[in-house]
Formats: sequence, structure tokens, C-alpha cells
Amino acid sequence: MISELPDDILILIISYMPLKCGIRTSILSNRWKNLYRYLSNVKLNCGDLLSRHLLEARSDHNSSLVFYSLNRFLKLRSGSEILFFRLSCCLSRHQFIDLISSFGGLGVRTLDLVCLSHCSINNCFFPFEFLSEIPSLRYFRLSSCILQQPTLESEFRFNSIQILSLSYVVLCDGAVEFILSNCLSLHSLRIVNCDCPSKLCFSGPGLRLKSLYIFGCGDLEEIEFYADNLVLFEFFNHVLVNFVFKHAPRLESVFLDVFNENVTPFVFGKLAKDLLNLKSLTFTKDHYFKGSIESMETDMFSKLRRLNLSLISGPRIDLFTLIPFLKNCPLLEEFILNINFLENEGPEEKKQAVGLHSELKKVEISGFVGTENEIEFALYILKSAVGLEKLVMSKCLSIYMGTINCRTRSENRWSEEKHEMISRRLRGQAISETAQVVTQYAAHFQDKWVVEDDVKVFL
Repeated sequence: MISELPDDILILIISYMPLKCGIRTSILSNRWKNLYRYLSNVKLNCGDLLSRHLLEARSDHNSSLVFYSLNRFLKLRSGSEILFFRLSCCLSRHQFIDLISSFGGLGVRTLDLVCLSHCSINNCFFPFEFLSEIPSLRYFRLSSCILQQPTLESEFRFNSIQILSLSYVVLCDGAVEFILSNCLSLHSLRIVNCDCPSKLCFSGPGLRLKSLYIFGCGDLEEIEFYADNLVLFEFFNHVLVNFVFKHAPRLESVFLDVFNENVTPFVFGKLAKDLLNLKSLTFTKDHYFKGSIESMETDMFSKLRRLNLSLISGPRIDLFTLIPFLKNCPLLEEFILNINFLENEGPEEKKQAVGLHSELKKVEISGFVGTENEIEFALYILKSAVGLEKLVMSKCLSIYMGTINCRTRSENRWSEEKHEMISRRLRGQAISETAQVVTQYAAHFQDKWVVEDDVKVFL
């Protein structure tokens, strides 16, 4: 019988139910009466907080009724912890203030607040300054509202927040500066599809920020950095902005994907000169790539350990034009190449390039069709990387949305004859005695270097 199970198991079972169904279990017996109150993860929206006839009768979802139901639910949870709380509904600024006060006594560590799409973002001013009343809060995600710099002269300190994510938020002048100067433990900040001022400045005394992600903020024109502890920066946008690296001595990992502009001159110019300690670089190229490589200075990326390059949706280029780039990265250990050209055929002539890559250990090529140029480039890697441990070639293209965030685009498989030809051409060609060569349909992103059943492996 299910009632013979321990309380912990019953609470776990309830956690997989919609919240309304979980609450209804309280009528089963005296033992079940309070079990739902010990759920550590809570997800609520207007549909959970209003009766069905009210939802059908009112498309605008009266915020007073929502707040009344929410407040009643939180009172029932008094005395128990809620580690994760997600709320999707529309409340006024004053209702948010009261709600935050209630969260303060529930031990909330992760808070996800979303203003529903039917509510006007122009009326939703979020009182960020009151988050200091939730001392347990570590991760805060806020969506679809407006953030202003507080007009109060009181000093606020949010010593607990470590990770902050802002999505579809209107960031008024001074809002980001207020967050950075008051979130003293903040080490990760994500700004996604937000309406920003033309310039953002990431600086401040004692700034602990280590990771910064900016995706899809179209009005942004300049980003200034004066950040002692910043290690990772990811930028995904339609246009390139002016990056001013005044002081970022620890910044060693950069991801760049710009849809509508030529990013390669910036990468081989200003970026390389400003970030001398760069160790990991991920970016997408355009058709001006070859000219940018030819203008590179020797050992421009002298400390780079990891290079992830995507050659996508442009005219096919000779992969051997990449060799000067690799030679200017003398400490490179991992090279990831993602290729998807507008036409499949490429240069067919044999290449006689000579090089030595003493530190290169792992190479992955996705979107590998099996053209002569691709095979010759793979042979170059095998014959020049003296310490190579693994070369992986995947038919499916890997599309990177960040340094490690990736998805795979499905492609037709190689024919058996094509797959066998690729394997035969590469078998036994590695100069490294420990090198393993893998041809596979798609990369396995749980562990890129795990070999599975649909993979040909040979030494």
C-alpha cells in the first residue's frame, strides 16, 4: 500500500504532481494532510491561484485576487522551507514588496519571478532593493519587468545573491550599476533580450563578478570593463558593440557570436591585443576570415589553450587557411571546428602543408561531410600534432550558444561506402602513438570524448 511508504517518499511522489493536485492529497487522510507543505520546490502561476470560473471570466487576471490566494498559500507554508520558488503572474510593486517579506521567512534559495505576457511590462516596476529581506537567496531570475535605480538614499546590501539572471527586463539608467554596487557576493550575471541603455559599465570597488553573459540586447552600443575578477565573458548579439577593456586582468574565456557584422578583424586585432591572458576563445567567422588571418601577428594568441571556431553559412573556404591561425597559438591543447558551408564541394588538390603542434591533444570537427579538403586537413592534424590524444569527426553540425552550451543539428548519415572510405584514409596516419581517431554521426555532449555504438574507432 502507498500509505505504508515513508513520508520522504510520499513527499517525493507529490513533488511530481501539479501543485493543485499535490494540495488535494491533503484530504486523503490525517497523515496526508500536511505532506504537501514540505515540498521544497514550488511552481505557481495564475491558473494555480485562481478558480477555473475566474480564469475564464477575467482575461486580465485581477492581481488582488492572485495576491490574496498566494498570500494564503504562503501562510500555510509558514515554518517549512521552500528552496526553489517559481512564480509566473502579474503583481503590483507594492504586492511584490509584501511577497518578498513573506519569502524572507521561508528560506528561499532560488527565486524565479516571471510577469506573464498578458500583463503590460510598462506597469511592472520591480522593487529590487527589497531583496535584502531574503537573506537565504542565492540565485535570482527575473523576467518581463522594469528595473530602476532606487530613489531612496538608504544603502542596500544583498550579501547573499550569487547568481542573477535578467530576461526581457527594461534596464533604466543606473540600474545595473546599482546591482553591481550592492550585490556584494554576485559572481555570475546574465542579461538576455533586455532593453538596455546605450552603454553598460561593469566596474565597482570590490566587484566579485566572475561570469558575464549578454545575449540579444539590441540597443547596446558600448560595454566598459573594469573588473578585477572577471574570468568568463559571453556575447551573443545581432551587431558588434564597442568593448572597452580598461582593466580585466583575469579574463581568460570569451565567446562571441555576432549575426550581422564582420567579427574576425576585431578578434585578430583589438581583442587579441587587449586580452593578453586569453586561454579559451569561441567565435563564428564570416567570409572575410582569410584576409584577417593573413594580417595576424606572430604568437598573437600566445596563451590560448582552447579554440572553438564555427565556419557557418558562408562560401566554402580552404581549411588549410586555418593553419597560420593554429601556428600562432603555440600552447593550444583543444581545437573544435564546426563547418557548414553553402556548397559541399571544396578544393580537391592535395596539400603539402608542414607544421608542428606540440601541445595539441584534442581535435573535434563537426559538420564533416568527407570532402577531399576536409580529409586532407584531418590528415594534416594527424601528422603534425605529436601529442594528439583524440581526433573526432562528426557528420552532424554542433551549434554553440555559449562556451559549453551546444546543440546538434540533424543531418543525413554518411553512406556506408563514404564512412568506410574516410576511415580507411585516416587509419594509421597519426604521428602520435596514443592518438585515437573517431568518426561518428553526432557529438555526444554529455562527454564529448565518450565512444558509443554508432562510432568507428581505430588507432
